[in-house]
Amino acid sequence: MLKKRKKVKNKDKIKKNNKFKDKLKSMRLSHEKKKDTFTTKEVLAVMFFSLGIGFLMCFGSVSLFTGNNYIAVLKDLDKVVDTYYAIVDNYYGDLDKDTLIDGAVEGMISSVGDSYTSYSNIDDTNSFDETINGSYEGIGCSIVTYSDNKIVVIDVFDNSPASKAGLKIGDVVIKVDGQSYLDKNGDDVSNYIKDSGKDKIVLTVLRDDEEKDVTINLSKVEIPYVTGKLLEKDNKKIGYIDVALFSSTSYKQFKKELISLEKQKIDGLVIDVRGNSGGYLSSVTDIANLFLEKGKIIYKLESSSETENKKDTTKEKRNYKIAVLIDEDSASASEILASAIKESYGGFVVGTNSYGKGTVQQTKKLLDGSMIKYTTQKWLTPDGNFINEVGVTPTNKVVLSENYYQNPSYDTDDQLQEALNLLIK
Repeated sequence: MLKKRKKVKNKDKIKKNNKFKDKLKSMRLSHEKKKDTFTTKEVLAVMFFSLGIGFLMCFGSVSLFTGNNYIAVLKDLDKVVDTYYAIVDNYYGDLDKDTLIDGAVEGMISSVGDSYTSYSNIDDTNSFDETINGSYEGIGCSIVTYSDNKIVVIDVFDNSPASKAGLKIGDVVIKVDGQSYLDKNGDDVSNYIKDSGKDKIVLTVLRDDEEKDVTINLSKVEIPYVTGKLLEKDNKKIGYIDVALFSSTSYKQFKKELISLEKQKIDGLVIDVRGNSGGYLSSVTDIANLFLEKGKIIYKLESSSETENKKDTTKEKRNYKIAVLIDEDSASASEILASAIKESYGGFVVGTNSYGKGTVQQTKKLLDGSMIKYTTQKWLTPDGNFINEVGVTPTNKVVLSENYYQNPSYDTDDQLQEALNLLIK
């Protein structure tokens, strides 16, 4: 399925309700490494600042803080503890301590002054984990709510419970487990499936003007972030691989698609990362390793004290022409791949300037299951360019025409067609 690019002018507005993709716009490059979480009961301290500055929260295991270290921590938190208990013990109105704690973390994060240092509550963290890990417990389909309030299935994942049960693209969901959903939306369907605690659910759908019950067993579903297709032009075979996100499963999916295409004797390859907001650093590194010669730089990591070159360490490489498609929503890991193909492989980059995200984040799970994400480094292209707030500049700048938005297809995709023309020369 060809995904329609940004700019839905003069079209019916479609509200995306797929809970596994709606977080993609906010996702940015992150290390897969996470700090260990404590297993013993820990002490939580909260700071509440006046005048709208916000809150601060610090935490540490009592078993880990002893002697002088523990005293030092308590001293640092004197103001935190005093302020917190002054509010909790004396405020005349009702207080929700969980809300205070969430506000504490959000206040601390906002005081950093970095838009990529962020806090996610428990629900958002669970959604993030499902998205970036590339799998979840569910039925394996995508649904949207159209402007006429119809809840429509727009994608059914291969080999998923939904596929095995016979759910089809175009089915209109009208009931879930016998309850009418005519006055609800796709989010309501997704939330019900997620929170039901059931092993199976029954979707009543409208198909060809007839109601049909589809019984679906819930199980682990792998999100298909990578899709491939063989394209032909002027008697040349060109592989096309679309990467929606660099999740923990994306490399495996990418290599599977690449091998399948190469068995068909492709003459070149298009990698489409338009709309791809990033993901794991390890995932994009593994994918770049498939193409670059050993020793070639994939990217550089710069900290306050040093710059480290991240090089291809594998014997695997390719020699055919490659073009990477980017747009203003291609960010972070997408920009790493595009710049590596451009500067270390000698390939083409087609489209418009990318987003411009040149920093790296690390995540930390908090005690209650929520999460903070904070910036630890910045990355540079193989040639040492810092693309933050600038983006990767295409070798061939192409803007999608109005014809594409009116009738999206491979043939009307100006950027794809430009890439194909470059690869068949």
